[in-house]
Amino acid sequence: MHLSRLNAENFRAFGDGTAAPVLNWELNQGMNILIGENDAGKTAIIDAIRQILWTTSFDIVRLFEHDFHVDGTHRAQTLVIEATLRGLSAEQESAVLEWLTYEKDGSCSLILNLQARRQPPQAKRRSRVETIVRTGRNGSGPEIGSAVRELIRATYLRPLRDAEAELKPGRQSRLSQILGAHDLVAEQGQSDFDKTNPAVVPSTLVGLMEHAQHHMGKHPVIRTVETNINDNYLGPMSFANDDLASQIRIAGDSSLTQILERFELALLPPGRVSPNERCPRGLGYNNALFMATELLLLRSGDELGLLLVEEPEAHLHPQLQVRVMDLLQQQPVNEQRQVQVVMTTHSPSLAAGADIESMTLVQNAKTYRLRPEDTRLAKADYQYLRQFIDATKSNLFFARGVAFVEGPAEALLLPAIAEIAGMSFSKYGISVVNVGNVGLYHYARIFQRRVVGESIPMPVACITDRDIVPNLADAYVSKPKKGKRFERDYSPDEATAATQRKVDRVEAPDSPSVKVFVSDDWTLEYDLARAGLCKLMHHAIALAVMAKSKGERLNDADEAAVLTQSAGDWESIIAEKLSPEALAIKVYQPLYEKDASKAVTAGYAAKMLLSRAYGSGDELLNKLPRYLKRALCHLTGTSQPATDATDNTA
Repeated sequence: MHLSRLNAENFRAFGDGTAAPVLNWELNQGMNILIGENDAGKTAIIDAIRQILWTTSFDIVRLFEHDFHVDGTHRAQTLVIEATLRGLSAEQESAVLEWLTYEKDGSCSLILNLQARRQPPQAKRRSRVETIVRTGRNGSGPEIGSAVRELIRATYLRPLRDAEAELKPGRQSRLSQILGAHDLVAEQGQSDFDKTNPAVVPSTLVGLMEHAQHHMGKHPVIRTVETNINDNYLGPMSFANDDLASQIRIAGDSSLTQILERFELALLPPGRVSPNERCPRGLGYNNALFMATELLLLRSGDELGLLLVEEPEAHLHPQLQVRVMDLLQQQPVNEQRQVQVVMTTHSPSLAAGADIESMTLVQNAKTYRLRPEDTRLAKADYQYLRQFIDATKSNLFFARGVAFVEGPAEALLLPAIAEIAGMSFSKYGISVVNVGNVGLYHYARIFQRRVVGESIPMPVACITDRDIVPNLADAYVSKPKKGKRFERDYSPDEATAATQRKVDRVEAPDSPSVKVFVSDDWTLEYDLARAGLCKLMHHAIALAVMAKSKGERLNDADEAAVLTQSAGDWESIIAEKLSPEALAIKVYQPLYEKDASKAVTAGYAAKMLLSRAYGSGDELLNKLPRYLKRALCHLTGTSQPATDATDNTA
């Protein structure tokens, strides 16, 4: 049995489909990972499941007035949460037969419908929320019974949980609940202790407890202390015919519940020197132990195997997060059943270790599943992306906008350019993802929907080089043996078509938020020099050339000396009165010939940009290539500056 679909209306972030969307989420049978920015609706989804199914830890789950959706100044009067459970076994169906819904295909499902209404405060009565849970679509069936409730409880791991406390002994401890629900423990409640033959060791837990109680009571130390209390203290205080006597025994009765509540689960000390040694372990390992214990129960019981976990990365270092993700995604072994997992996370490490098809992006209270039938990725693309998405690239799942670039230079320079231009990426929640020289379009299609008319309202910019070499660059760029390379090799229409093909590979009319921005001329560095930042690139390249000659290590004195020399060289270059194209080609030559690293050059250029010596705001924007201006404005939702000076050589 698994949770197949969850619907909610007027619950917290989810509305009635007018001003705010309703929740209509179809789940995977295995892993379901809710990703997205804060306050998007992820926790509301988890809590909606808790409200309708309840939890195995017997948490008090109640609806309050603030759980009803607010639209402006109006709070909804009613709310509805509906859960559809499918894949019930024959035994499960027989246990809840009268509450089942029969589908058109002949299968059965268990549909639970919670309806709640706010009751306003009246004289001598506070406001309250009335709820009722029925079965059937729209609550058309009978009210649920205890048999349903016991079958469908979910296991919930709260965020920032105290895992060590959860595994400590005590009344209604989580460990006692887990042990009590295990199949092997059910038969341990009967005592097989034989008082007539106390030397025989019982086989059940209750029998063992009575066996221990009996033999401890016979221990000389216990008997001596007990006799001393009774004979020397209680006896003299007794009235005639009312003797006072005591017995030292293990606290509590010998019921299975009391026995289980005395157990605790703790990690062994490092090295496992002795199981009797105690050594407190860190929060992260205790969280891993807690999750392992919950999975043991979920994979062995007959009830709903659903694990709700918020932020499993809590207290876990990145490498352990990956191991935990592997465990949660692990297929069952032997006769174990598969556990359905619904988790929320903000961890790039967890996202990097997960399958994209198991993710659901939540944005503005709307869910976007990333399965093959929902995105424009081909099925083969999922394996490709699984190999290349690491903890750095997985930031794309947590951003408000994404810029996909093809190299480290763009990844280093774009944030600095945006910051000085007044379009800070950190302010707008933009992530820059360097995908290398391949795969730009694979990543972009994650955010394109297969359903016509559906789009994710998140700006995505694919920034790529035009790769048509300016004619004057033939001074150091060789002509290929075959094929086209230089501007003169293309007619104007062919050059436009070559650029348009890059755009058409990913852009679609019904995905307006995903755009491709092709460089105006050649590469990022050349285009920056060609548009208006030639002096900046000249100085940055000079520093990178010197850095390469010194093993990428320049001290402050080295940098000052290089900049002084570079300033003199710049004056000589300006005196040549070259055209903007020729000037940019001359400056770019050391990078093309690999006399300097593009990444190091970008690092120096970003540092100098942040000094604001090359302009800021619209002044800097007017020195940028057109395609970068358009990309920045698309990502941040701002308009382009009124002026557009693209041939400034300063």
